Amino acid sequence: MPHRTYNTAMPTLAMSATRRRSIEANLFPFAQPAVEPWAAFRWHAATGESCDTWKEHSSQALAIDVFGTLKLHPQRDAILDALARELGLPAGGPWAVDLEWHDPDNRLREKTPTFVDAVARSPRTLIVFECKFSENDGGTCSQTRPLPTGRRQGLRQCNGHYVPQVNPANKLEARCALSAKGIAYWDVIPDVFGYSAETSVAPCPFAGPWFQWMRNLTTAYAVAQRHDLRAAFVMAYADGPGLAMAQRVQSTDWQWLRNRVDPARVAFRAMSIQHLLHLAGLVAGDDPVWHDLTGWVKRKIDSVCGGSLAARQVE
Repeated sequence: MPHRTYNTAMPTLAMSATRRRSIEANLFPFAQPAVEPWAAFRWHAATGESCDTWKEHSSQALAIDVFGTLKLHPQRDAILDALARELGLPAGGPWAVDLEWHDPDNRLREKTPTFVDAVARSPRTLIVFECKFSENDGGTCSQTRPLPTGRRQGLRQCNGHYVPQVNPANKLEARCALSAKGIAYWDVIPDVFGYSAETSVAPCPFAGPWFQWMRNLTTAYAVAQRHDLRAAFVMAYADGPGLAMAQRVQSTDWQWLRNRVDPARVAFRAMSIQHLLHLAGLVAGDDPVWHDLTGWVKRKIDSVCGGSLAARQVE
């Protein structure tokens, strides 16, 4: 099929002029046009807030800083070629970059689509990016949590094990409550992770924080397969003292996850934001944009890490 750009972000509610100015102040100036049209961009929400991208530790703001700059930079193709080669994937543009992206074909038949912070695509390669700043880990599966409202409030739809079970909320039987609802994660998990969909696993490896990474990896693989591309998933994290994801990627649990993923299906890498900026700077040479962005990101990380260390010292 012909190469095309997917701009599939869902519109969000209008925000006040004051909130917009606070978000703009938290975004690297060069990258700001990447979120236009502003009213149609999918801004991240937080509990009790319509948008939290104005916060210094916002992972969305960090993703826009870095991948918005990459999207707009005239040396985008050369930088992404270098990244593709580092991941062991085919280089060669043209490359397109989109922010707040989801699979427009919904290959996994999700009721709520998996959005990723950024995606880069060439005629031969697809790279999916998820950005983490101050988060502790990935998001967990909702099916193991009690239903928060409604007449089935309090029921857990899954017991946390990939074993035959009946969902007490809808009375459907399956090893995975999401499979019973028609969502196709376990159609793809065998290819990416090597588990058999017909074999029980207790506990389910994707009931906890691996759930988000599973969604990212299966999305990358399913989309790449549809369009005959090589796939990669990069978890881009801010590296600094006290930042949980920077510590998490050094853990034995994370190594276990990496070892489960078939590299022939998806190239999977945890990569610091600083490494990505260093790579871009090497390719771009004397271009001041990447030098300025490196300083911008360092200021944010130093400020957030300083606050984290101070809070721990008070405790």
